[in-house]
Amino acid sequence: MREWEPSGTGSLTYLHALVRRLGTGLCLSLLISCLSLSPAAAIEGGAPARAGDPLARATVGIGTLTQPGETLRLTRCSGVLIAPDLVLTAAHCVNGDPLGALVVFYRGSGPVKPVYVARVAARYSPDPGDLPAQAGGVSLANLSLDLAVLRLSAPVRDRRPVPLSSDPRRVPSALRVAGVGLSGRSVGQLRTAGLVPVAASSTGLTIARVSGARLCLGDSGGPVVAQDRRGRFIWGVASAVITAQAPCGGYVVIAPAAQVFGAAE
Repeated sequence: MREWEPSGTGSLTYLHALVRRLGTGLCLSLLISCLSLSPAAAIEGGAPARAGDPLARATVGIGTLTQPGETLRLTRCSGVLIAPDLVLTAAHCVNGDPLGALVVFYRGSGPVKPVYVARVAARYSPDPGDLPAQAGGVSLANLSLDLAVLRLSAPVRDRRPVPLSSDPRRVPSALRVAGVGLSGRSVGQLRTAGLVPVAASSTGLTIARVSGARLCLGDSGGPVVAQDRRGRFIWGVASAVITAQAPCGGYVVIAPAAQVFGAAE
């Protein structure tokens, strides 16, 4: 298990100033525009999120700002609220020493104000473990398996965080994923899809088949949840898509949240 220290936070002043100068309404429009211009797509098929769905209310769209060379670049991912001021996503979503991140919540399938500024609090690399023999041909070394936590500039008061799974060894029989981005001709929609686990490693890494939909690059970091008698919980986040033709595919690799956060406590 490896953990990387957070990135520097001095550049967050730039993002705070941007939000203050432009206002949250214009920043939201800017974020949606930039996300829609990204080459990465998101869930194709599935179902638009419902306004009262607790998963949808906790899922976020993340725009990560980097500066390769002389230009600014905003890339898109998904994430989920796990505490009033913390968002869980995929670590590769915040690669490239980001200046910071903009986080937007949704009402149903559409984004709403305000836009939150966030910084990288931690990055983790879970142990992939060993896959069973029936999953032969899948190389764990080639799979993305990553988690990251973002800290919001202010706590969220009107959204309920989703608790994390407490045991990475008990793979649920049914899962659901949420993701933000392009779906057909719709831009910036939050959608959900069912997942059927087909293989799991000794440490909780899960490979699942997407039911009636395909996951794409824009769904990276999207929450994967299950439910038991105690309620809904986060099993992990979408870490990579297994496909013969990028950027979308019918199988997803899930980075197990419980393994990392249980070891980090």
